[in-house]
Amino acid sequence: MRTTAVILGGGYAGVMAANRLAGSGRPGLDVVLVTPEPRFVERIRLHEYTAGTRADATVDFDSILHPGVCRISDRAERILPGERTVHLAGGAEAGYDYLVYAVGSAAGTAPDGALRIEQLDGAAAARHDLAALPAGARVAVVGGGLTAVETAAEAAGSYAHIRVSLHSAGPIVPRLRAQIRRSVEKSLRRAGVEVHSGTPVRADEDMRASLGADVVLWCAGFGVPGLAAASGLPVDDGGRLRVEPALGVRGQDRIYGAGDAAVIDEPDYDYLRMCCAAALPMGADAAGNILRALDGEAGVRHDSGFRGLCISLGRSDGAVQFLSADDSPTRFHLHGRTAAVQKEIICRMTLRWIRGEAKRSGAYTWPTGPQAGGATTAGPVPMARS
Repeated sequence: MRTTAVILGGGYAGVMAANRLAGSGRPGLDVVLVTPEPRFVERIRLHEYTAGTRADATVDFDSILHPGVCRISDRAERILPGERTVHLAGGAEAGYDYLVYAVGSAAGTAPDGALRIEQLDGAAAARHDLAALPAGARVAVVGGGLTAVETAAEAAGSYAHIRVSLHSAGPIVPRLRAQIRRSVEKSLRRAGVEVHSGTPVRADEDMRASLGADVVLWCAGFGVPGLAAASGLPVDDGGRLRVEPALGVRGQDRIYGAGDAAVIDEPDYDYLRMCCAAALPMGADAAGNILRALDGEAGVRHDSGFRGLCISLGRSDGAVQFLSADDSPTRFHLHGRTAAVQKEIICRMTLRWIRGEAKRSGAYTWPTGPQAGGATTAGPVPMARS
């Protein structure tokens, strides 16, 4: 008898789950990863790719996946829990014994005249348009989160001949302490970015005309695919799959959720955000609980927390806000070149953690959450992103 575990989504959570399962060496366990992407996308690098400071924001799946993972290049269109089957866009079906729902987040709809960069295709279009701008052209970045701030700083540093502005309805990166927020704003202005915070931008008109810009990059929030809702699975108001603390879906003992497209349906977990730092531990724990189920054991409650919020402000500047496990800021922070180096280390380590899991199941560890008093394991420093 063989057991098939299907993972939907080839992002941070999905690849981590696939590697933990395949790396376990469990006899009779087949691990299948379904993803439409031909290569793994480093979404935490997309602001660099957009601004032209990075040649590529993707890596070959073969370089990060356990060799025992079977990868299907397709998109899931519907899940039939009663039949334990996934209908794929290409017309095929994938049967499963266990399923990990890790389809990630997707860029929302951009207003007329604006481009989204949260996905590779949008980042590629923005990269093309930025590279073609003449001297004196204007670029407006809309949003106050990390993606917006990092993109504005990166574009200004890469294209000194254009004018870059950042437009945020509220304070930029609102979870920062006031002192470090002021430092980030100073860095942005020093890089040549005009910062307009506390000024809402209407999304119901042509963005280029309303902002007086040649290119508008819309970085104001994102959503999730509608696959869970279309499949009759429980979702929250934003369409994320509702899961219990052990990451299983209530009433569906063979389906687990991880990453941006899943939400733990319990108030104790409200601090977890849609970010890489939460996706990796969730993917690992979903896979771990499947292995426990195969052994006839009960699943364990997910437990992860944060240590730092790393912000890139160009190639030689940055900021790090140290965090409590529940994502609240502490009074400690770094700024300048040291913070930029720390951010780069974290970005590089992310792929190393994924590859390490492919070599040895269980190699990846992470800080515990506030439920455990904020203690940490000997593991990574998760990077929180907006």
